[in-house]
Amino acid sequence: MDICIKYCGGCNPRYDRKKIVDKLKCDFKDINIITQIDNEKCDFVVIIAGCTSACVNHDSIEGKYGKLIIKNIRDYLKLRETLVSVIK
Repeated sequence: MDICIKYCGGCNPRYDRKKIVDKLKCDFKDINIITQIDNEKCDFVVIIAGCTSACVNHDSIEGKYGKLIIKNIRDYLKLRETLVSVIK
């Protein structure tokens, strides 16, 4: 499965956004993390916003199985649950 990651610009990060990707790599060893967005290859899209504003533009980005916006480190639990259900 190809997980496409889109980071915000990082103007006001409230947490270490890279930790989200590190956790993904640890919890889902068989996925491919892609940072170059290509709607043809994205099975699932993760928008990693550094704060609750989540102002990064992601309107044109779609994943075959969905998209989730991360606004804080606690959102990782929802991402994990979503991916577990999508991968089944």
